[in-house]
Amino acid sequence: MTNRIIRTPGQIPRLPGAARVGDLVFTSGLISPSAAAAAPGEVVPFAQQARETLAEMKRILGEIGASTDDVVRVEAYLARREDFAEWNDQYNAVFPEVGPARITLVTAFASEAYLLEIQATAVSAGP
Repeated sequence: MTNRIIRTPGQIPRLPGAARVGDLVFTSGLISPSAAAAAPGEVVPFAQQARETLAEMKRILGEIGASTDDVVRVEAYLARREDFAEWNDQYNAVFPEVGPARITLVTAFASEAYLLEIQATAVSAGP
């Protein structure tokens, strides 16, 4: 038996939004579309970036036949430690019950416009 890899278009042309192998779904790193389109020196507020990034996760998962109910792990990368409480609020709005396993790290990004990047892993039989 061979596993066929299915990919969906991503936020950046050279990267998939998600890749599926069997029932496993992996998203690429996802960022806020507004942050990606920000002018040099412009920073989109963290709460907006978080909402948009989580919406991108839902959209990308939907394109490959999965949903937030199928997510088993979320990895989040914050540019600033002080955004952690807001990240929890935004995350809990999407996962109000006990949600997926998760990790949140504080790191530096290549662009100062990015305050958050996430990636998700899901298990879904697909459409």
